[in-house]
Amino acid sequence: MKDICNIEECTGCMACVNACAHHAIRIIADKEGFDRPVIDETLCVDCGLCAKTCPVNHHPLANEPKEIYSGWSSDEAVRINSSSGGAFTEIARPVLEEGGVVFGCALNDKFQAEHIYVETLEDLKYKLSGSKYVQSRIGNSYTLVKGFLRQGRKVLFSGTPCQIAGLKNYLRRDYDNLITVDLICHGVPSPMLFEDYKTFMQKHENMKLTKVSFRCKKSSWIFYNMTLKGHVEKSSALKTYVGSYYEDPYIRGFLRDYFLRPSCHQCKFTTTKRCSDFTIADWWGYSKNSSKDKDFRKKGVSLVLANSEKAIAMLPSMNMELRERTLEEAKRTNCSLSKAFAMPAVREEFWKDYHRMPFEDMVKTYMRPEKVNWQTKLMEHYPNTDNLILFIRILELPQRIINKIMKVFGIKYKL
Repeated sequence: MKDICNIEECTGCMACVNACAHHAIRIIADKEGFDRPVIDETLCVDCGLCAKTCPVNHHPLANEPKEIYSGWSSDEAVRINSSSGGAFTEIARPVLEEGGVVFGCALNDKFQAEHIYVETLEDLKYKLSGSKYVQSRIGNSYTLVKGFLRQGRKVLFSGTPCQIAGLKNYLRRDYDNLITVDLICHGVPSPMLFEDYKTFMQKHENMKLTKVSFRCKKSSWIFYNMTLKGHVEKSSALKTYVGSYYEDPYIRGFLRDYFLRPSCHQCKFTTTKRCSDFTIADWWGYSKNSSKDKDFRKKGVSLVLANSEKAIAMLPSMNMELRERTLEEAKRTNCSLSKAFAMPAVREEFWKDYHRMPFEDMVKTYMRPEKVNWQTKLMEHYPNTDNLILFIRILELPQRIINKIMKVFGIKYKL
């Protein structure tokens, strides 16, 4: 046995590594910085368990969502601290209050993404809350999950859809005390590129990092910022870098899909049928329905799919303002709920240049800021002002009328 699965489809979920009792699978980084399992044939006994456990080869049972909601935490502090509406915290809170453990992605002291578990609400807030746009290393998390489950403790495991599928195949049976939470995934970026980004930004901003936040929404949830904090080099002074999602080079490259794992572009788990209990995401395109919605542009809104009876049973214990929705509405707010993002035509060229060009030149060539109009900039800084939005629409009205008249007369130029 040489290949566990088709290498282009390998998600890096590491179910095979956790399943191998002979420790015959090593992890190496490929030329794009993604971890890949490689069989050590001197230790392999050809039992085939790694290939059987791989979710690419054997997709676990999946179901359409049973109930769908948009909403946010009723706890304002939780909502503000979260990347969207605080759904993850409100699903995890009752598990911890019952003495359970919660697994999720955290940044270690080197700001590298890895899966850990927490047992307190404080650690949940400071370690697991918030999005991390880089592939997380699973390590031996699946093995630890099985240990806690066998002890009878309630376990919540959160991750990308492929990681949840990997856990389910590794466990090989359902546990009543296991809750799984996946997210609607854009794709996982390269850890190697994130390392180069951090090095570049520390040099560019003349500081040593002490904190990284991928989705800071201090001014707006819709127009979120990449925020880096640190100490000025050779000084005790503190410094903060704030890069909006349309300016920061890492977020620009991520949203342009230049450095996602290749398997993400042909993801087998990008579907409305989920093998998790809960699926969570942002509810993009949210519109005001009542006076309670007045601040959603700044504070955020979550999408919550309850995919199992376990999830439905937990809904009453979640401290959330929830509104029932349809699957079609959910698909409109998140296109990657039902289809993977296509591989960009320039992706191959990007990686060729990456290996021969300095990172700062890659930033200038591929990760330059997005051009936005003055209306967008106004809404970024004043996200909660409904009167401002109305004012912008009134200002745009003459322009729209003129453009329509020109279209009638076949004039292609637009104001």
